[in-house]
Amino acid sequence: MHSNWSRASTLALFPRKKSGDSDGDDKPFVAEPQKAVKWFDHASVQVNSGQVSTAIIYFATGIALDPESDRGHNGILQAALRHRQDGGKRLKANDLKGLGGHPDMTAFAEALALWMSDLENGGLAVKALDAAAPAPLHQAGRFFAPHVLGIVRHWKKTGKAPLVSVKDACSEIGAWDEALQAGQLALEHDPSDGALDQSIKDLSAQRAMAQGGYEDAIGQEGGFRSFVKDMDKQRELEEEESIAGVGGGSDRVLARARKSFKESPDVPENVNRYGTLLRRQGDETSLKKAEDVFMTGYKSTGEYRFRMAAGDIRIQRFRLRIRDITERAEEDGAERAASLEEQLLAFEAKEYGERADRYPTDRQIRFHLGEVAFRQQKIETAMGCFQKAKDEPRLRSRAGHKLGLCFASEGWHSEAIAEFKEVLSKIDATEAGLELEIRYDLMLSLIEAARSEQSEERARAALEICSGIARKDITYKDIRERRREIDELVKSL
Repeated sequence: MHSNWSRASTLALFPRKKSGDSDGDDKPFVAEPQKAVKWFDHASVQVNSGQVSTAIIYFATGIALDPESDRGHNGILQAALRHRQDGGKRLKANDLKGLGGHPDMTAFAEALALWMSDLENGGLAVKALDAAAPAPLHQAGRFFAPHVLGIVRHWKKTGKAPLVSVKDACSEIGAWDEALQAGQLALEHDPSDGALDQSIKDLSAQRAMAQGGYEDAIGQEGGFRSFVKDMDKQRELEEEESIAGVGGGSDRVLARARKSFKESPDVPENVNRYGTLLRRQGDETSLKKAEDVFMTGYKSTGEYRFRMAAGDIRIQRFRLRIRDITERAEEDGAERAASLEEQLLAFEAKEYGERADRYPTDRQIRFHLGEVAFRQQKIETAMGCFQKAKDEPRLRSRAGHKLGLCFASEGWHSEAIAEFKEVLSKIDATEAGLELEIRYDLMLSLIEAARSEQSEERARAALEICSGIARKDITYKDIRERRREIDELVKSL
């Protein structure tokens, strides 16, 4: 599906001139791949940390700088798949205001990000493909064309109009196969549309001229074999769309990824595809292989994202072993699980410490480092990490909650109460589960403050929170016992 066009780092793309534009409005776009790579690295960190919405925004930012980047295309698509699996919410236009850059490239990146955050939305898919044409971003458009067609084809709102839109967009970027398929599907909705039927015939002729169709191949030496090979390649591409391994093509996808990796372990795309496929197998053997693949990729390419991926898999393997030991409930299981927990904590401290040194401004890494420091009872370090992580809007609630817990663990309950209240004042409806936990921790600090200050006001505030939690969920933690404890405290004061 990709063209053989080689793109230099100083590639200049000129936006298509619109009617009414003056000559002075045609400013060339120059790709900035080095800047884009930094955003792609940040995006990979966010994916591995579970902050997939942020990852999509970061990938889009990089794509606005280097819109024909294979890494950007593959990365944002994989992030979108993860976002869908996690049940993530659609991004809003305001989330993408900071992309900046050339208007046409930014328009494409924004449309792409909105679609990626709601992957099964055929309307957003068509808009993203439409945005690739005027840039012009034909290579990017041809990469996403089969995905757009597949989504629109199965979209619950599909019909003639959206399929015609796909046909038109695909023909403009030279994605002839998808244009023809979309046209034929549209014709099935309205077989009487003679104009549509004629446009499909025209598309077929254009494809033959542009690529050399089946008829041309028959007359050439080895032409038929070449045609069959192209069909096999199309099947491979369709299987690659299901990279998670759904269906009968998964073994072939894995075999191809293994072959590509062994032949060229220094090609980042080969490392990422094979390692990702192995990781999604989920068993211990596959996870160990995936870890080795990513470490090999790190050594051969120098890309630190592979070093982080290997570290994430090591952490995952630790947790799976701990869970397995706990579930088997063997005689020495508790002791062995505790030993593994200590090893895991030491590894996480080393791992996130190294990442923080490498990316000192990455708030997500700081947040994870703070969590590890808190578990190690290195409270001062944890406080500093959470205070920095609060600067990231998407981390503000969780980091503020953790910072409040740090204050509470030091016995600074006034500071903890103030922090918990600040978080609750800014929390949104999507964090309802976190809100209940923060209220509970606020209640605990109010109880301790009431005792130390001999404050009836603090005790009654704790009682009010406790009553609210009990009315909402009487089974939440030890809320029954806390209710009795606060009653006695209020009476004593």
